[in-house]
Amino acid sequence: MAEKKSIDSILGQAKSMPTTTFAESERKKGGRPRKPQSEHAKENRYAVYFSPNELALVQAAADSYGMSVGKFIKMAAMRMGKLEK
Repeated sequence: MAEKKSIDSILGQAKSMPTTTFAESERKKGGRPRKPQSEHAKENRYAVYFSPNELALVQAAADSYGMSVGKFIKMAAMRMGKLEK
């Protein structure tokens, strides 16, 4: 019966330990760089759907206050929350 040989003995190479660790090496990480925290997706987003007539009313009201539609909706929701308390 044939004698079992290890891969190292077949290749004639001894196992060697790496001289530097991964942290010590200066390899560049592949892939895309991380986004800054300000560009991450915000939490607690909600979608509000309006008919064309409703959207026109909301846009007119937001324009009269000089703010965007999103800020106007948030202000109105916060005001309603305070009235209910």
